[in-house]
Amino acid sequence: MSIITRICLVVAILLGAASIFLSRELTTDIKNLGDAKIAAKKGEDKAKEEAKTALADAAAKKKEADDAVAKVAGLTASVTEQTAKVTTLQGQIDELKKQLANMPAAAAGPSNTAELNDLKTKLAAAEQARDAAAQQAKDVADKIKALTDQVAAAEGEKKIISEKFKESDAKNRYYEGKEGVTLPEGLSGKVLYYDKTWNFTVLDIGKKKGVLPSGVMILHRGTDIVGKVRIATVDDDCSIADFLGDFKKKEPKAGDMAIP
Repeated sequence: MSIITRICLVVAILLGAASIFLSRELTTDIKNLGDAKIAAKKGEDKAKEEAKTALADAAAKKKEADDAVAKVAGLTASVTEQTAKVTTLQGQIDELKKQLANMPAAAAGPSNTAELNDLKTKLAAAEQARDAAAQQAKDVADKIKALTDQVAAAEGEKKIISEKFKESDAKNRYYEGKEGVTLPEGLSGKVLYYDKTWNFTVLDIGKKKGVLPSGVMILHRGTDIVGKVRIATVDDDCSIADFLGDFKKKEPKAGDMAIP
């Protein structure tokens, strides 16, 4: 076998080995990409389902609060009516007591005794009606308080649900590659860490500061722009953000500022 033949054979063997290696690497990359796409699709489907559920829950809480408010309005009118009734009956009672107080001064006789008994009967009936009206007014007032508490609770839950919807909707926008999520005015944070391999940065702000997925922030160091990032995932006190396209002017460092 000639020297050239041997060289060609070695080259062929090396190329074959390289081809196998590259093929394996490519297969692994394709699998990883496929897994990432499947995970992203699952995440998107979950976020959409969360948003749908949050909307339905918010609508239910709104109806619950509206129904309670309507009941309160009707019961308030009832309390007003019963309170007026109590006032009227109290006036009648005062008048009957005044008449009774003046009865002993009159001459005694059957007619006076009958009139006295009639006044006492009317007084007892008026006092009973007054007490019943007052109790009814109290019962209705208690119902109003319970309904008012129910409205407050429903409004509180609706607020929580609305926040959940905002977060789920923001996740949807992230998975769909959309921007446009409004971050709180005056929000600012700092870079905690930058991963050069995967080109993401960790910020020291999260849900507690109103950070949402898909929100866009500008990184800067002093007066220099470092780049633009889009929030990917959010925890209570930190978040992970990916760089947007070619918007990275410099390599981020811990301490770089982030603003919307």
